[in-house]
Amino acid sequence: MLALITIIYIFLLAGPLLSIFRSLNKFSKNGQRLSDIWTPSLKRNITLCTFVIVLGELLGFSYYLTTQFYFSLSVIFLWILLSVIFYYIRQINASKWIWLFYHVGQFLSFLLAMLIANSQAGPSGPVSTIYSVTDFLASIVFTTLYLSVAIIICSVIIGLLAYLFRPKYSKKKWHPFFKPSNKKPSRNMLEHYQAAGLNKHEIEAFRSQMADSRKQIINIEANFQATAKMRAIEIRHNIVKVSKNYFKDIVEEPNRRLDASNFLINYLPQLEDLLEKYNEINSHVAKNKQTYLILEKSALTIDQLSQEIVEDYLNFHSDTYQELEDGLKLADRMLHNESNNQTNLFSQESKDSKLNDFNMDDPFDEFKELDNEGE
Repeated sequence: MLALITIIYIFLLAGPLLSIFRSLNKFSKNGQRLSDIWTPSLKRNITLCTFVIVLGELLGFSYYLTTQFYFSLSVIFLWILLSVIFYYIRQINASKWIWLFYHVGQFLSFLLAMLIANSQAGPSGPVSTIYSVTDFLASIVFTTLYLSVAIIICSVIIGLLAYLFRPKYSKKKWHPFFKPSNKKPSRNMLEHYQAAGLNKHEIEAFRSQMADSRKQIINIEANFQATAKMRAIEIRHNIVKVSKNYFKDIVEEPNRRLDASNFLINYLPQLEDLLEKYNEINSHVAKNKQTYLILEKSALTIDQLSQEIVEDYLNFHSDTYQELEDGLKLADRMLHNESNNQTNLFSQESKDSKLNDFNMDDPFDEFKELDNEGE
């Protein structure tokens, strides 16, 4: 009976642990802000996990099992630390090889925590007669501290490698577009937003939205460089440059942010998500016919979505294009009229010249009249 209860208990604990693992993976690879890590799902599963672990002590499991369960809290903390660190490493380099170190770190942190727990779980008697909850927590804190230091040291080395071996497209000189945004806008930008008619709350919302879009564009640029097929799509539409210019134009005209709502709210997040999923599936070692069909369909959708962004950018500047077209028509009309006037003027001058030549007095008439008089 106790064995059955133990198995059920392990399954109850494994469920929230697996959900925590997935939530942290999603954050480290796709999170836009650091605050995105504290999702309701993560909070709920951590609470559930803690409740199940404490419940295990009340159920009277052996000291060995209870130690293993308690050290799951240490594993959760180490996974959170890893996710936060690799969230920042991703800002430097989002190449696929980075995530190999991330998953290795997850596995080693789990393995080492369990080994330490196993080494401390010597006695086999009831928990209440050997250890108190305070003793468990103290042991967990020290173990977590030691392993956290090891993770930080290794992550610094990996971060340095990520910086040194970042792709060529990110080795360019820092451009103002890639400068991290300050928490408070500069005085000039604040005046610019106020001059555009935005109030305090609208400015905060606008800057938050643009910060998200900026990160999405950076991720899109990195993901487009991951495969030859994606690079070909990017070159065909010049989508990264279009997106960056679109971003800057929206910042210049924040009062037109609603005109660019499709770009900011729909197109960029969808494109980022599709690219990440495409690259993830494409990185799988084994592929079948269905996998290739999904990749082909995804590539076609990415191509169409890139075209939509280009068209949306053109629509955003349609007034400018119309003004230029009207200016060209006006200039062409003026040039055409001037050309007609010159042609008419030349024709009139030529006609007048012929008339004058025809009516001009013969200079020898006077001599003819004198000859007639002499006769």
